Amino acid sequence: MTKQEKSIISEKRSEEEEAKMSARRKAWRNLLIPAVGSAAFFTSTMLGIIRTKKQHGWPNGSFYISDYFIFQFLFLEKKYIEK
Repeated sequence: MTKQEKSIISEKRSEEEEAKMSARRKAWRNLLIPAVGSAAFFTSTMLGIIRTKKQHGWPNGSFYISDYFIFQFLFLEKKYIEK
């Protein structure tokens, strides 16, 4: 095997490794973006709950049966969308 052939093989190997590393990075970044969005949404929701509780107290008797059905619909929808 000549030096030129060895260098070509080495270049191909480094290109393949670089492509694999790029694919790994993209996969982890694709996971990170929704996680950051979910964390921001969760934090915003929790702050809203805390602020509302401070201003109006705990929601004793504030929700009707129909409100609980709406809450359940959100969880059921999420469950079936993930499948």
